[in-house]
Amino acid sequence: MKDAGDRAGCLEAWLYNHADAARRSLWRRLHAPGQTLILVAVLGFILALPAYLWLLLENARALSADVDHEPRIALYLDDTAEETVSAAAARIDAWPGVARVVTTGSEEALATYRASLPDPALLDWLEDNPLPAIIEVLPLERSPEAVEALERQLADLLPEATIVSDHEWVRQLGALHAAGLRMLLVIGALLALGVTLILAVASAAELRERREEISIARITGATDRFLRRPSLYGGLLLGLGGGLFSLILLWVGVLLTREPVEGAAVVFGLPFAFAGPEARIGLMLIGAGLVLGWVGGRLGSAAALRD
Repeated sequence: MKDAGDRAGCLEAWLYNHADAARRSLWRRLHAPGQTLILVAVLGFILALPAYLWLLLENARALSADVDHEPRIALYLDDTAEETVSAAAARIDAWPGVARVVTTGSEEALATYRASLPDPALLDWLEDNPLPAIIEVLPLERSPEAVEALERQLADLLPEATIVSDHEWVRQLGALHAAGLRMLLVIGALLALGVTLILAVASAAELRERREEISIARITGATDRFLRRPSLYGGLLLGLGGGLFSLILLWVGVLLTREPVEGAAVVFGLPFAFAGPEARIGLMLIGAGLVLGWVGGRLGSAAALRD
């Protein structure tokens, strides 16, 4: 068994080898600034694009939340006494899945309609009130499934009522958001695959340029793990730079988009503030850059050393 001194020496050697590989990789990146900047820019653009599209999608979702699109269920009751309507509304209001109930009697509906006319005398020829009483139900849950379940309960309670619900467009809105997220995921995956292959090709080309150096190192006993280590650190450095650059690009896109979007929202009377990326988005971009850089360096170095 190794004693404490041997283990400390092994750890020190391991740290030295990794630090040396990182220094050599950084030196190569700095002495090839053109190639390094190009790779960092490509990685940054590819990371920033899906992040920006996701941010637009989330802001569009937040903007739609400012519009009154709460699903509502309206029950129209013809030839029903006011007492019956009030009792039914009170019973519905006590249900656990109901947030609010608003009742509009037939006389109140007629009075409101009469007040909206330029000449209220136009309705004087009516012998009876043609407007029904209305019970408007606001569900507590906005999911289409919950709205449909509540609609069935209302139909069982008041089978004579005509029920009109606007839950279908809520389902359509949710389906559009889910489809947008799925397409964004596919686009992001394809872009990630593409940039990984680009980094792999760059890493392999760099190792092939050092073919003689690698051959000499093999003669002295260097392992593939030792030889690929600088490429892995190089990929990590490129990933870090690409992640930081993508965050800068994302903020530039937000600053260019915020004013026109908020101006359009004001025109439609919506109090809306375009949200920028949160801190976790920046961490995710940097983390994604590090992962893609490491994977690209790993694939490229493996292919070059195998050749």
